[in-house]
Amino acid sequence: MKKLVAIALVLLMALGLVACGSKKEWPDGDIVIVCPFKAGGAMDQSARLTAEYLKKYLGVEVTVDNIEGGNNWVGYEKVLTAKGDGYLLGFANYPGQIGGYLNPSGGIKRTYRDFTNIADIVHDPGIIVVRPDSPYQTLADLIEAGKKEPLVISTGGGAGSDDDVLVRLLNQKCGTQFKPGGNPGDADAKTAMLGGNVAAQACNVSNYFGTYKSTGDDAVRVLAVFDSKKNDLMPDIPTIDECGIAELKGLYSSSDRGLVACKDLDKDVLNKIVEALKKAEKDPDFIKAAADKGMGINMLYTDKFDEFINGVETTMKGMLKDFGWE
Repeated sequence: MKKLVAIALVLLMALGLVACGSKKEWPDGDIVIVCPFKAGGAMDQSARLTAEYLKKYLGVEVTVDNIEGGNNWVGYEKVLTAKGDGYLLGFANYPGQIGGYLNPSGGIKRTYRDFTNIADIVHDPGIIVVRPDSPYQTLADLIEAGKKEPLVISTGGGAGSDDDVLVRLLNQKCGTQFKPGGNPGDADAKTAMLGGNVAAQACNVSNYFGTYKSTGDDAVRVLAVFDSKKNDLMPDIPTIDECGIAELKGLYSSSDRGLVACKDLDKDVLNKIVEALKKAEKDPDFIKAAADKGMGINMLYTDKFDEFINGVETTMKGMLKDFGWE
């Protein structure tokens, strides 16, 4: 009898060892990143660069799935309803995501708090540009003109986009009468500005970092970078704090893009994703690839990412009347 019990125990231990040995380490399958924007744009390129280096450091295939619609919330909803196993992630942008749910016409009840916010990756500061033959040599010139008449500044996106928010903040701070000229995308906003149909364009460093010094048809004069520090891609352009406009000191604007997941993402999986991103952050090839695409990298992880998003939301909640959302 004792021999039978001993044999049974040995068998149970062996089965346990087999079971433990069969447990697979994450990730053991392909990962998909949902990008709620069409392919080819800045968001898509940011998501694909992130996918490339997650693949490098996680050792599995990582692809991007572009799911448009619902002011980007069709894609976001797919992320929110995913399993917490980390095989379906999402790419989000700010302030766009926040504008999507603060705008009451969308009927969206979710907020950034319903996601696991993994890391802010791309930080693309806002800029104001004019044509090379514009009478506005400086941002101060444009501000003074905007106090006298309702000039249109083209923006790549409707109410709540980072470009739109920047124009409205200029009005709040300086008493200007600028009108955000909402366009479906950056290309349309650029066409309006270069065609001389508007006074200026609100956009981002990535839109003109490669051409702002050219003498071609796409040349522009950049009036300011709305960030706290000099931008490596436009080192000769003054920051907003260097422009000498007291009302605008500390007024920073950007399009930020980061990696998110469903709320119940497994904690061990989260840690492995963060570890992979931290390796990518130090990778010279990643840094060069981002710079070549005009992407500023400013990684903010988990809690710091949440703090950043909350700050953006607070700013936008203070502008609900400006947007016509209350």
